[in-house]
Amino acid sequence: MMAPGGLVIDMKSLDKVLEITDDYIDVEAGISWSAVLEATMASGRTPPVVTDWLGVSVGGTISMGGFGFMSFNRGTQMDHLLELEVVTGSGKRYVCSASQGKELFDAVRGTHGQFGIITRARIPLEVAPEAVRMLQVCYGSLRNLLEDMRRIVREGEANLVHGFAAEKSIDSVATRMNSKDAMSLSRADIERVLLSVPGDWIYNLEVSDLIHAKRTPRPPEPRSLGGLPGMADTWELSWKDFCFRRPPLILEEEDKGAAPHPELTVFLPLDDRGIDLAVNEFERLHPATDIGQGPVLFFSLDKRLITAPFLRLPKAQPYGFFLGILRRADPPTNDRIKDLIADNEAIYERVLDCDGVRYLPDTLPLSSGFWRRHYGDLWPRLVELKSLYDPDDILASSFGAAVSEA
Repeated sequence: MMAPGGLVIDMKSLDKVLEITDDYIDVEAGISWSAVLEATMASGRTPPVVTDWLGVSVGGTISMGGFGFMSFNRGTQMDHLLELEVVTGSGKRYVCSASQGKELFDAVRGTHGQFGIITRARIPLEVAPEAVRMLQVCYGSLRNLLEDMRRIVREGEANLVHGFAAEKSIDSVATRMNSKDAMSLSRADIERVLLSVPGDWIYNLEVSDLIHAKRTPRPPEPRSLGGLPGMADTWELSWKDFCFRRPPLILEEEDKGAAPHPELTVFLPLDDRGIDLAVNEFERLHPATDIGQGPVLFFSLDKRLITAPFLRLPKAQPYGFFLGILRRADPPTNDRIKDLIADNEAIYERVLDCDGVRYLPDTLPLSSGFWRRHYGDLWPRLVELKSLYDPDDILASSFGAAVSEA
């Protein structure tokens, strides 16, 4: 939202539920997803895709992506919309959808808010799960975790898949993800892992299934996965408790206080190239000195389910995975931030070499050339849309500067 010399519009006052039925909820776009879930759960309904942090706004995730741990089999929040209301940069108000005003509907999904401000959204609803069956497995090898993720998503063995990397410690081995609750593990197994696993990292994979009245699938058995022996736990959560868990970044700041987070978020192909790149980076990176003990996240997606045409995804494979390196600048000095950003950009170059792409909510380069490179052969079309819906570059950023140079 940075706009040097400009204004940032606070949308939180547009926070009303306008209409709710069994089939959809109509909301103002400044409303948080937590408020949406509170409203829908009261009648046993839910949106199809839920992000891991519900404090973000509906309009914000539609403008960015709206991924969740079920995106490998359900797509994104952008892919489950019945209707949007948009005020463009030229000051005109439109109602658009996949069948009415599709050009604008496509233009505002996943494009960083560069064509208009989303002011209202109609979101489909479905029956909420009764509960979520959880399996968490601890790994000493990132390669084993990603290979298991690849098999699970290809074979449809679960509804939700989510990975996490942290510095090797009792807490990272023995704590349930998105929580401060302890896993049901023996002390002897925990101590064995801390002594036997080489390196500085520990990895956890969360594999979950949604329990409905007529369908109770089971996640894979721990013995079928490549995790550490004896380092698995299973339990159940209500759908509400699952959705309202606190994500790692929030838990980190609760423990350590706020700090700058020069993040790198990318999508990599879920193939040998993408897995090799991730493994090589984690052999190089140290969780404290390079990441500042900030969270590192993994989840998978199927690009065949993504309907937003301007969201950049790896081309070669239908399946990809998100790598979120949410670095913490500690100490929070300008020099430290610059060093972390420089390393992010070096990783990004290697990501491009293996057909990976950037996910835009991270700490983006300020250069206007980034946007042309990011969008590639789609860039001329985006320039046309900018001139149509925001000709005076009211919704300015380095994106707008790149359009002006086109």
